[in-house]
Amino acid sequence: MNTKIKESAGNAATTAMIKELRASIKGEVRVDRLSLQLYSTDASDFRKEPIAVVIPRHIADVRAAVAIAGRHGIPVIPRGGGSSVSGQTVGLGLVLDLSKYLNKVVQINVTERWVEVEAGVVLDVLNGILAGHGLMVGPDPSSSAVATIGGMAGNNSTGSHSFIYGMTADHVLALEVVLADGSLARFDDKSKEEVARLSGENTLEGSIYRTIPGLIADYAADIRSGFPNTWRNVAGYGLNRLLDQKEANKPLNLAPLIVGSEGTLATITKVKLGLVERPTAVRLAIPHFTDLEVALRSVPLILQHGVAAVELMTAPTLKLAGDHPIIGPRLRRFVKDLPGAILIVEFSGNNQEELAEQAQKLEIRLRSEGLTDYLSHCTTPEQIGGVWGIRKAIFGLIMSKPGDDKRVWVIDDASVPVEEMTGYTRDVVKAGRKFGMEINFDAHASAGCLHMGLDINLRTPEGLRTMELLCKEIMTIAIAHGGSTTGEHGEGLARSYFNKQLYGPRLHQAFGEVKAIFDPTTLLNPGKVVGDVIAPWDTGWLKYTPDYRTPYAPEQTHLNFSDYGGFAGLVEMCNGQGICRSQVSGTMCPSYRVTHDEKDTTRGRANILRAAITGLLGPEGLTSPEVYDALDLCLACKACRNECSTRVDMAKLKYEFLAIYQKKHGIPLRSRIIGHMADSSRLAAKMPSLANRLYTSKSFKKLLDRTVGFDERRELPSLALQTFDQWFKKEYRQPPASRGPVLLWDDCYLTYNRPELGRAAVKVLAAMGYQVFCQDGRSCCGRPMISKGLLADAAKLARRNVALLVEHARRGTPIIGVEPSCIACFRDEYSDLLRTDDASLVAESSFFFEEFVTRPENLETLRGAFASNPQDRRILVHSHCYQKSMGTAPNVLAMLGLIPGAIVEEIPSGCCGMAGAFGYEKEHYEVSMAIGEQILFPAIRTAGETATIVAAGTSCREQIKDGTGRRALHPIEVLAGALA
Repeated sequence: MNTKIKESAGNAATTAMIKELRASIKGEVRVDRLSLQLYSTDASDFRKEPIAVVIPRHIADVRAAVAIAGRHGIPVIPRGGGSSVSGQTVGLGLVLDLSKYLNKVVQINVTERWVEVEAGVVLDVLNGILAGHGLMVGPDPSSSAVATIGGMAGNNSTGSHSFIYGMTADHVLALEVVLADGSLARFDDKSKEEVARLSGENTLEGSIYRTIPGLIADYAADIRSGFPNTWRNVAGYGLNRLLDQKEANKPLNLAPLIVGSEGTLATITKVKLGLVERPTAVRLAIPHFTDLEVALRSVPLILQHGVAAVELMTAPTLKLAGDHPIIGPRLRRFVKDLPGAILIVEFSGNNQEELAEQAQKLEIRLRSEGLTDYLSHCTTPEQIGGVWGIRKAIFGLIMSKPGDDKRVWVIDDASVPVEEMTGYTRDVVKAGRKFGMEINFDAHASAGCLHMGLDINLRTPEGLRTMELLCKEIMTIAIAHGGSTTGEHGEGLARSYFNKQLYGPRLHQAFGEVKAIFDPTTLLNPGKVVGDVIAPWDTGWLKYTPDYRTPYAPEQTHLNFSDYGGFAGLVEMCNGQGICRSQVSGTMCPSYRVTHDEKDTTRGRANILRAAITGLLGPEGLTSPEVYDALDLCLACKACRNECSTRVDMAKLKYEFLAIYQKKHGIPLRSRIIGHMADSSRLAAKMPSLANRLYTSKSFKKLLDRTVGFDERRELPSLALQTFDQWFKKEYRQPPASRGPVLLWDDCYLTYNRPELGRAAVKVLAAMGYQVFCQDGRSCCGRPMISKGLLADAAKLARRNVALLVEHARRGTPIIGVEPSCIACFRDEYSDLLRTDDASLVAESSFFFEEFVTRPENLETLRGAFASNPQDRRILVHSHCYQKSMGTAPNVLAMLGLIPGAIVEEIPSGCCGMAGAFGYEKEHYEVSMAIGEQILFPAIRTAGETATIVAAGTSCREQIKDGTGRRALHPIEVLAGALA
């Protein structure tokens, strides 16, 4: 690598470059410490702080940045979604983030089946657009939720369906690129006349057209004999594809040479992709096998049955998935017990009957050969989506184990011919055992690309040495079996070291000449593919090394991090895969979906926290204002704990961080007001009419806006004239109960603001035959305090409440709540704050209302309690973030589905954007409303006046009211209203 370039923005060349960039770029130029840490790593094992970051707003910015960096001798590292596991986007130089602004779909040609897009368009977003035309992009990497089309082209990505759809290079028709001198070129089919004309130009592009055809001719024999015997290969440059063009007398198209070049030859700005027809019929057959070898021996047979994909999952991965609280139940829908291995076999086409016949023939063949005695079949879109969802989640799940042993991706991606898989895996297992490791395999069996489970502690010299020796041995084994060092993840920093070993000196030399032709000054993503590459065990580039320390991680914490080995352990659970950048499904990460800023992803926040605890942000550590800024837009929705396969609980990290930060900087007045809002509500409830007049006063709201930062555009919740506990004690008469007692947790909002929710809850519980009582003397659950980092105060409330509730829990009395954030507090934070058996028992005895109602015994009782004159009604449900993160959102739909005549639909809205007090805070108002405008508000505005809008969360209902003017009901109100 170019060690002469200083690793900071302090030298003269860097200073001059930054000055020129700021004068020329319309996008963002970042050299602040926070941004440099954010872009220092990706999903790989590597880390290197860049010199600067440019986020181009237009393609002209890309051209200017490349030209300016070149003039000052600074390398350029292009970056898409940052989901690379091989370190392609890590480097010492100028990082170009093409994902934020360069995300336009330029043209879709349905007739000719192609699309042209800017480099930053995300695959899942594009496929969502194409679905309406019955088309899709063929390659489907597991990172499709975050992978950009430019990044896919740069890496030559593929995926589970490569057996029928091949690789990205098989679909790229044309590329627009910025060359090393900043000039713009379009690589597509060029006639001989066009090639002659371009060759005559005194430009870098002209030089490329003059020399590349001759290079192909000179190395033709080497190209034919020197490439691996597997088509699933992304190592080196695509000279074989150019030779294929020449021998087939096709027009010269240099795009295949750029595809897979990892930004070392040019920076991709636009991609023209051929599209495939979206199959209208799909089904899965999932044979179970006794062990890996039997599964792999079955693959060639399976490939004879017209399949679209064959994916391997082995017992260790199946057990890991089965133990996951969210993934496990889904896995058991199609996996019986714990087999030694399964193969996910997909059939696709346009006729379900034909697919069923194919699947049946395969089952008969496998059984007759004695290869399997059990197959499960998935035929519905929900079943099939569930299987592929788990398959994609495996990427992060296998990295989710706490501790210092981490999955090492350097070794995992070798690819061999399908017929060599059995011998290859046998040799690899033997190699692993020499180091005391049992290696398991997963992934793309149809293509001979198997990923390996290798957990190594790189923080010890022994672990680092093991990585080096095992890496060398496994690469040698793969090459001996006619394979490639990388079948899909690319070379990057991880495998470029082995390029010469894989291809031999002649082809390696040819690749070097290609690099020199396109990049004479070697400033385009240096250190990848060829050139001055690093050894992947070089500690100057690894994220974790024997010298890795966390001196600024807290030793004593308010919350319990022992399952992760401490605060640092939870931070380090983030593997960088970046699913938090998803824009099309789930909730994570709501603020990123508005800002499109890496800082506002769970990954970005984890990277900043890691930088802080390791001292990269200076001695301030977690008390640095930069860390506060990075976590400011975290809404603590807990989506990352559910949707991220590594279950990084950023909300928990934020709560603890705020406590640490405020210990030094003090607690803001607004945070104290929010944290103690139960006290202010209790006082205001003594004079509710006066308080309500004050809350609606423009002058009062303006005062709050100017003094403590509560946005005056928000409506403040009004107080009830009669509190719930007043009604319950004075007016409620318990009917005869046949089912025993339940404790209704009358949360603060229910008590002081919306007592009708409590009355509705009592009505439903009584209708199910329960004796309802409330807890005298209880305190606020503490959620407002926790959200603001007032953890010591929250622990006091938790201790008081647990002491009151634990006796009921010991007697087996269910504790039921209608406010999701309160019950989530009992279930999550109380055990973390108190770390006692009593707190755990209270957590186990606490239930979301919908959980309790949808118990089988309660469903049966409730079904006969509804009014006898049902009317059809449409109910649109927005689920609270904690209902989603804890898996109770389906229970809400099931509960409301009990209502005769009800048509219940869930709005696919993610977070509403209010998040407790977040949306009331002046600096967050715009982001809060923008989150609501993504899906939730438009869905409600177009729902029609007759539709009933339902939301369980207090803040969700307030957000809906402020954003749409519609009053949303709590689901318990709707359920109670339908009872006789």
